Amino acid sequence: MMMCELKAVLFDLDDTLYDHLHSAKTGLLALGKRYPVMLEIPIRELEDRYSHALETVHKRLLIGELNQQQARTRRMQQLFESFGIQVPDDQAYAEYRQFRRDYDTACRCVSGAELLLNRLQEIGLRLAVVTNNLVSEQFPKLQQLGIQDYFDVVTVSEEVGVAKPALRIFEVTLDRLGVAASQVVMVGDSLSSDIAGARSAGIRTVWLNRRPESTRDRPEDLTTIDRDFADHEQALDKILGRA
Repeated sequence: MMMCELKAVLFDLDDTLYDHLHSAKTGLLALGKRYPVMLEIPIRELEDRYSHALETVHKRLLIGELNQQQARTRRMQQLFESFGIQVPDDQAYAEYRQFRRDYDTACRCVSGAELLLNRLQEIGLRLAVVTNNLVSEQFPKLQQLGIQDYFDVVTVSEEVGVAKPALRIFEVTLDRLGVAASQVVMVGDSLSSDIAGARSAGIRTVWLNRRPESTRDRPEDLTTIDRDFADHEQALDKILGRA
């Protein structure tokens, strides 16, 4: 794709712009102080257990199988169960609320993200967020980060009725921007939702690999940015198709 053809950049939110890994780690370390058994394993394993619980339960939330409070309660119960701890619903939900307070205190952008958004805006590109979650969750994150004004469009799975990787959420975003799939690029950290979904819509992709030290197989045919946007000029080149 030639640079002159690019009109807009689509971004995922969690762990692409919002540093979810940092916030979750902060919340988990605080949780571990209340339940020391959780800190008997490496923090990376604790993060993985939490991520597994989050992803498993979040799918049920997105399809309407659980409401928000039920999902939050079940997420914490699943994490506790991985340590052989059984907690009733009211305790699990109370622990979620404390976890979330600790999580929110660590709110920050992925390194280099705001500077990158500023550079993209300066060169005249339109910007959009395409995110899976609830409207009541995602808009406050943008406001907490102070980056909401960068975006011409914010598309949240709850209000569209489908979640990434469904084609429809990308089609809605393109329609709102008034651009064709060939005129945009999608930047996201999830291979299964951001990258696969955008590709199915005919959109060029840039994968933000938040854990480049991971032993998982790295796809060879992807434009990749490792860890964050700290080297924002390199990230800019990859997004613009110059690298």
